[in-house]
Amino acid sequence: MVKHYLLASDFDQTLSFNDSGVVLSELIGFHGFHDKVAGLSQMNLVQQGAELSYLILHDPEFRRVRRDDLIETGKRIRLKHDVALFARALDNFADDYKFSFNVISAAPQEIIQSALEGIVPPDHIFGTRSATTSPPEKWNPSFVLPPVGAKLPCWKKSARRWASATTTSSTWATAAPIFR
Repeated sequence: MVKHYLLASDFDQTLSFNDSGVVLSELIGFHGFHDKVAGLSQMNLVQQGAELSYLILHDPEFRRVRRDDLIETGKRIRLKHDVALFARALDNFADDYKFSFNVISAAPQEIIQSALEGIVPPDHIFGTRSATTSPPEKWNPSFVLPPVGAKLPCWKKSARRWASATTTSSTWATAAPIFR
């Protein structure tokens, strides 16, 4: 009998070295991203990790960001060593185990998908999505974090037990057995 596991990981500073907001700021020529984030933190206005999406919606410096900028930012993200090897190893771990590797993050989904292209399938990436309209030049930067649970592969709301697994001292990823 094959045991199914759901493996979920964050993106910024977990799979990547830098915060995607820093990379996007460099791309658009904005200096002071950390100061903006610190200000948001002091006001308790935005939950940690969602600052970039908030700034794209509300800050004049970031309102000019377009979908193409997010995709280019993803291409510039420096991933941690062996992320691709890790994803491939999960696919070929053992015959008795099936791992569904997913990335769940408050970072814009376009950035994550671009950074992990060819490593993690797009349908296994859950980030903050922009609401787009047609035509593409009328990109509307309103963000929605999708309901994740119902869309994750192998996810069953009736799962009775959870097990956590971490690598190194920081939380790198969490694995949960899935009972069908």
